[in-house]
Amino acid sequence: MRKANKNIGIYHLASDLALRVLLAGCVLLALFLVQPQALAKPRIVALPYRSVNGLILIEAKANGNPVTLVMDTGANHTIIDAKSCGYTPTPGIDVITSGVGMSGNALRLRVDVEIGKQFLFSQPVSVMNLDELSHRLGTPFDGLLGQDILRQFRSIRINYKRHVIELQD
Repeated sequence: MRKANKNIGIYHLASDLALRVLLAGCVLLALFLVQPQALAKPRIVALPYRSVNGLILIEAKANGNPVTLVMDTGANHTIIDAKSCGYTPTPGIDVITSGVGMSGNALRLRVDVEIGKQFLFSQPVSVMNLDELSHRLGTPFDGLLGQDILRQFRSIRINYKRHVIELQD
């Protein structure tokens, strides 16, 4: 009888150990399945800018072509000059500015926009002739970086002392 009790005790110890190993394995598996973003510190990229006539200008690429974009937090959509992204401007897409903001005819086309050699956005943007607007603002630029791209970041901070825009994804 004593031998039977001893075997039952060993059986309980073995099953208890197996249960603990299984539980530890499940915990380790769960840690591996957790999204890396949940464990990792958010990435912040410092994007250099220059300021001209109160405008914040950043260097980027549109369809692989180097462009200078004005950071425009008031623009709902990104606007790229037709020539800058490889399109021939057609008559009738000149900018008409009046009061606050601007209006004009634009084409909505998918453009690859690369910012800071880190972020690539392939999405529809407004494509139009921005020559007149660039002339009126007194500095050459190739487009406006609008909220449609800016809001894809968790946060955007302008560090005026270092002349960088800090993009957190």
